[in-house]
Amino acid sequence: MREYSAIESALYASFDRLLESDILEIDFESVGTFTDPSAGKPSEFDEQSEWKDVILDHRFDEATPWITELACRWRSVKRKRAPEIHGEFRVRNIYDALLKNAPDLTWERASDTEKQLVAEFRTIDDTPRSGAGLLTAVRVQPHVNPLELWYYDKDLSRYPGHATDYVRLDLDYVEYMKVLPVTKGTFGWQYLFSDISLCGLERHVVENLEAMLDAFPTAFPEYDYAPLRARLEARL
Repeated sequence: MREYSAIESALYASFDRLLESDILEIDFESVGTFTDPSAGKPSEFDEQSEWKDVILDHRFDEATPWITELACRWRSVKRKRAPEIHGEFRVRNIYDALLKNAPDLTWERASDTEKQLVAEFRTIDDTPRSGAGLLTAVRVQPHVNPLELWYYDKDLSRYPGHATDYVRLDLDYVEYMKVLPVTKGTFGWQYLFSDISLCGLERHVVENLEAMLDAFPTAFPEYDYAPLRARLEARL
């Protein structure tokens, strides 16, 4: 068996802890096919002109899971007087993700600026099983390093002060892959790394995060949840 990077190992260990947890129920899990990291990024990035000036950070190799898919849809076991927690993630090899088409997120009346923004998105994490309408995307732009991460929530534009369903994250890809094992895909965790006030969103977004931060420190004591707690309090 090949040696995993520290970030990749943390992701797989977190996935195993999810499956073993006695406070969470697994609705769906998927472990795809492992691939060989020694090949590095595919040749398409050197051959296709659209990638000529896009900077693919060498740190991607250490941060990405070298697998075609790693996915889990989960929810907390129902307990008396304990709020429910829900989450899902689906990640894959970053290079495979970048070579896929942009997600279809805009509507016919979207501005040209919005259409251009979404055309630059490549999905790195999403929620297909739950239908929650949440995803995280890398924004592919030339001469930008690190590449921006954006979060899509299909309901965001319904709330006062939000014209679109997208918000930029204060994370790069490497940082994202370090935090994902801690949150395990809890719905809305990405908002903790945005400049959005959670007070303006539906109450269930905050409740889900609060429930995570109440239950996970005991259920998963190997992780430090204090930084996430501080981020939540700063946005309330």
